[in-house]
Amino acid sequence: WMYHTFATQMDPATAASDEEAERHAAAELSIYQSLDDMIARMVACAGDQALVVVTSDHGAKADNGEFSPYRALEGAGLLVYKEGENGERIVDWSRTRAIPQRYCYIYVNLKGRDPEGIVEPGEEFEELCDRIIAALYDYTDPETDRKPVALALRRSDARIIGLYGEMIGDVVYAIDPGFGHQHGPHLPTAEWGVGSQRGLFIMRGPGVRRGHVLERTIWLTDIAPTICYLAELPVPKDCEGGIIYQALDDPNQHLTELAQLRKNFERMRRAYEGIEAETHKYRK
Repeated sequence: WMYHTFATQMDPATAASDEEAERHAAAELSIYQSLDDMIARMVACAGDQALVVVTSDHGAKADNGEFSPYRALEGAGLLVYKEGENGERIVDWSRTRAIPQRYCYIYVNLKGRDPEGIVEPGEEFEELCDRIIAALYDYTDPETDRKPVALALRRSDARIIGLYGEMIGDVVYAIDPGFGHQHGPHLPTAEWGVGSQRGLFIMRGPGVRRGHVLERTIWLTDIAPTICYLAELPVPKDCEGGIIYQALDDPNQHLTELAQLRKNFERMRRAYEGIEAETHKYRK
């Protein structure tokens, strides 16, 4: 919430003055100090044996140059407008072949799927996806003379960045961090000014390494299986992440415990068999 409110005023690259940037940076620090105090109190209440995870969903950056995918598609002749009854511009679906939706998706106006679809499935659809990707890459911001689009992929290729399924656009794009608002249509590695899209991850508790800074990339999907592993809970059946072994004191802890249990069981078995061999048995 804080970064949505004043990330632009906090970054020296976009603040109205150095004084404004310093004032908002001081506010940022005081907010983190307050959050740190609250978390410390919760951790103290939870006790030393509690597993504590502090994480964010993403980072943020300052607002800067706008990017309109509508302009890119309109310039390529893929999005067409007409005049409405009150003189406003409205989409002409009879001639529009592609439309932006949400933060980073482009949908083909497809026959059989969309209410006023005009693009045939199959070869025509595939060729249009190529044209959309080309239009996004070719677009140049008229104010900065820069290319806003950093990445454009078909839905089938977007799986490499964790996006797939019927709810994903036919084309997925990401923009350069020099454009856009605090977060959304950017790659998770994007950085600009003092801002970054990287999230925060801190973990503490039994079995967790102390004072160690992880080098590996951690995804939000990794947190649930890691908690399940440490808490000895079943992993949800649709969980996609991996256990963050690098954060653990002993990544093979469960195997170590299993080996010790087997060793102890074997010692008990031998002891029992020894006692049995030394005990007289009588028939009734």
